[in-house]
Amino acid sequence: MAIPPVLLLFLLFDPVTTHGFRHCGSAAATNPTPPAVPPPPATPWRHHVFLNFRGPDVRHTFADHLYYALVRKGIKAFSDDRDLPPGQSVAEAIPRAIEESKLSVVVLSRGYASSEYCLDELVKIMQTVKEKGHQAFPVFYRLTPDDVVDHMWSGCYKDDFDRHKRVFSYERVDSWSRALTDIADIAGWVLPSDRYSFHPNNNL
Repeated sequence: MAIPPVLLLFLLFDPVTTHGFRHCGSAAATNPTPPAVPPPPATPWRHHVFLNFRGPDVRHTFADHLYYALVRKGIKAFSDDRDLPPGQSVAEAIPRAIEESKLSVVVLSRGYASSEYCLDELVKIMQTVKEKGHQAFPVFYRLTPDDVVDHMWSGCYKDDFDRHKRVFSYERVDSWSRALTDIADIAGWVLPSDRYSFHPNNNL
């Protein structure tokens, strides 16, 4: 399966530096002499990328390909099935991992909205985007941005939200709805099958 150009976002990450980024084209990239000024301080991020996805849909396909592609490039990716220590409280560890990541990749699959855990993570991601300068990048896996935008009225998410409204509080369902609307408004990649395309503005 082809890896989408989301990987291009990570070419600025330098796996051999402690501060997280390579400044392309700078003198430091070509001159081996150490700079006279002190190096920049370490970033507060423990992970470069937090991966948000519904396991049954993509864990052993796209998510695995993406995770290992990032790891091979020296990029620290957090995936709950690999990086959550045994005995750790999920309710505490996942929000902390999001806050300690530079950015998130949200893989929106056809079964994504059926999982309250995915949606809760997405709410936290979008809160961190607004409050702490976190970045989020959506991947629309075998669905379209319109499926996400119209999640309350039509598309593959409608049945999930009809069920959520019968089970969960209005406030919680509303927070999921707003988070989905926000992520669908961000430029992302559409993978209708094993190929990808970039949508610079999902609403045009």
